[in-house]
Amino acid sequence: MIRQNLGNVLLFELLYRGIVLPVYLRLANRGLRWALAMAGYSYLTASNLTDFLVQPWTLAAMLAFGMIGLLLIELEAAALITAFQGSACQQKLTPFYIFQSGVHKTAEEIGKRNWRLGVLLLPHYLIVNFLPVFRCLSHIRPVNFVLQEMMNQKGMPLVTMVFLLLCALLSLSIVLIGFGCMADQEPFTKAWKKSRRLLKGKRLRMAALLLLCNLAVALTVVLIYLFSVFTAAVFVVQFTERNLAMAVLLQTAERIEQIILFVGGIWLIVADFAACASVYYRSGCRQYCPGRQRVSYPPKGTAARGRAAAVVAVLWITGILYILDMVYHGAALSDDIIAETQITAHRGSSRLAPENTMSAIEAAVEEMADYVELDVQMTKDGVIVLGHDATLKRVAGINRSIASMTWEELQKLEVGSWFSPDFAGERIPKLEEVLDFCKGKIYLNIEIKNVGKDSLLPEKVVCLILENGMEEQCVVSSTSLGYLERVKLLDPKLRTGYILSAAYGDFYFEEKADFISIRASFVNRQMVERAHARGMTVHAWTVNSKSEMERLRLMEVDNLITDYPVLAREIIYREEATETLLEYLQMVFR
Repeated sequence: MIRQNLGNVLLFELLYRGIVLPVYLRLANRGLRWALAMAGYSYLTASNLTDFLVQPWTLAAMLAFGMIGLLLIELEAAALITAFQGSACQQKLTPFYIFQSGVHKTAEEIGKRNWRLGVLLLPHYLIVNFLPVFRCLSHIRPVNFVLQEMMNQKGMPLVTMVFLLLCALLSLSIVLIGFGCMADQEPFTKAWKKSRRLLKGKRLRMAALLLLCNLAVALTVVLIYLFSVFTAAVFVVQFTERNLAMAVLLQTAERIEQIILFVGGIWLIVADFAACASVYYRSGCRQYCPGRQRVSYPPKGTAARGRAAAVVAVLWITGILYILDMVYHGAALSDDIIAETQITAHRGSSRLAPENTMSAIEAAVEEMADYVELDVQMTKDGVIVLGHDATLKRVAGINRSIASMTWEELQKLEVGSWFSPDFAGERIPKLEEVLDFCKGKIYLNIEIKNVGKDSLLPEKVVCLILENGMEEQCVVSSTSLGYLERVKLLDPKLRTGYILSAAYGDFYFEEKADFISIRASFVNRQMVERAHARGMTVHAWTVNSKSEMERLRLMEVDNLITDYPVLAREIIYREEATETLLEYLQMVFR
């Protein structure tokens, strides 16, 4: 079953999932943002998750995307049934024909209002894809937090096992219905009866076959993952600077897992449907088998083959464009909506390079920080540049403000020698230059310095962000609520943060801000919980000690602003320093 059309089935799956998943996740991201806005939240956290889920707009969005998901599952199932129907009939089918027939079969079931088939396919897909789904959910907060809390409740592990067992039993009972409905064009009731008849007295054998196929694939996937990470660890330890080794390995292991889960999910569903097709056609169900001879579709030299190639090319290009869009403008499920604790490099990696310079920003990217925090001001002639202090005396040795100088005058200043002779000649960069470099590489936290209510600095910063298409990759923060309000007026979707040195009361209820950025020493658990309950996240600054990083991690602070991004990443993932290859592997595989 697998060998007859293996290459074409795998190519179809790569094209289908490579296009459908990015598009679906992108749409889901838009739907999530819309539902959050309708519920009055900016962020989804563990504290506000329950309230968010019961909102009518959330339920409507979940229903819509659930129906779309069921339709996509049914289409994939129809395509795989087509492929293995071709295998049973000794036909070679192209990826285009597999897809086309899947669409046709799905449309027929919709036309017959056979909604039950799509619903019944769901538990089967859940069981088959349990491993990749579980691993994906385990990396998403607050979903992971909710799952952990549920599993800690008395009796919940047993309830979960019973639920999965029921799904498996239901799946086993209806696993052949799709072949009856889609391959043999039978009504749902007749296909149901046929499935029960074919499985009568064979359920244990069928269960054993499906279990062995899925376990074989799952075990192979796990072994490939372990070997890949082990190989990566060897190379990282041997060829990466020691201060970067753990951060590099963690990021590499995450990328490897994403690829393995994607490919492994494909192999799981292919092997599962091949096993089902084997049972179905071994039982003599070959009534709907158009042509037993070996044929190639479309025939060589026909216009159909050209159209097939064109459609496949268009689909592939579409998938590539969506993937590039996500890389360029941020992941499909935005990291700042649902994410682990993130790390922001304070003014760039300011312990390795002079602050607010291109060298510091490049170092932050190399150290794999999630965000880089930078300060912006405006020159006398309206150019937005990086700079923190009220004057340039500390970094350039001149007691003048940025606002009193033109861009041409600033370019004559050197701002690297004060930090180290190695950075002699470093210049003050434009914000536009920074945006261009960071696009697709790292998120930005742009702090607009409060230089007076008459300044056009907020408007100019927002315009630069929008012109560069960086609205999903940037957040804007300021100590001025007036500035944040002006930012929101220009683009309500642009995320804003209110910077506080110290605060008491209901400051996190401020509607002009989506997150609070506060001195780490003032952060406590009650503050974090109340901010999260309002759908806001908490960024803590400037966190440089191990003990403070660990304290804030345990309180589930959402973002650590630090001068030591690598140290922060290690603290977030483990408590003690990693010194050996074995300890690296123990950390990654924990």
